[in-house]
Amino acid sequence: MEAELLISRLEPAQPVGHWPMWRGVLGGQQVVLQLSGMGLVNAASAVTAALEHLSCISALLNLGCAGAYADSGLKTGQAALANQIVLADHGVRTSRKIHGLEKTGIPLLKGRSGEIYNHLPCHAGLSAKLALPGLAQGVFACVAQVSGDPATAALVAERWGAILEDMESGAVAQVAALYNLPFACVRGVSNMAGARGLDVKAGAGAAQTAFLKALGETT
Repeated sequence: MEAELLISRLEPAQPVGHWPMWRGVLGGQQVVLQLSGMGLVNAASAVTAALEHLSCISALLNLGCAGAYADSGLKTGQAALANQIVLADHGVRTSRKIHGLEKTGIPLLKGRSGEIYNHLPCHAGLSAKLALPGLAQGVFACVAQVSGDPATAALVAERWGAILEDMESGAVAQVAALYNLPFACVRGVSNMAGARGLDVKAGAGAAQTAFLKALGETT
């Protein structure tokens, strides 16, 4: 369901490992679509496998659903573009505060611009191509555990200055950084963070529609 609009425009391709693939042309661009499944490990494993098997990949774009934070102004069925990804669960948590990886003194990785802790960059040029008029932009919090109530959601949003939360973007962004590839992320809102009434079809549809429109495809 999270990729049905894209799958309908592409052709099935040979799977890589355990992950199904589709290939084709969208907006004049060669596209490889991969379904990773939920979570950081699935996403990192899937993307790494694809990169090791397919030399044609020159950039990574992560699409999917997300939970919007209350103060973001976003509603179910709206899409947003990341200007940065933050690994919101990585670091040190006490009863009073969430500390980032800087607290450990150990960086996640060393990027072109220096040490990277929790904040992973989005490629300015690639993101600019996806920045449709009116499309919300902001920090996406990538979490291993989604917010189970509004109070928890508010805490994560305030700590990281994020507009929404998802479970895979940080993994894809980290792999992109390791492989020195441009990365961007578009997510559609399936629910308000802290409320578990999901409308996956609306969220996934919003992300795919925004991507297709940015490529000049009719929807």
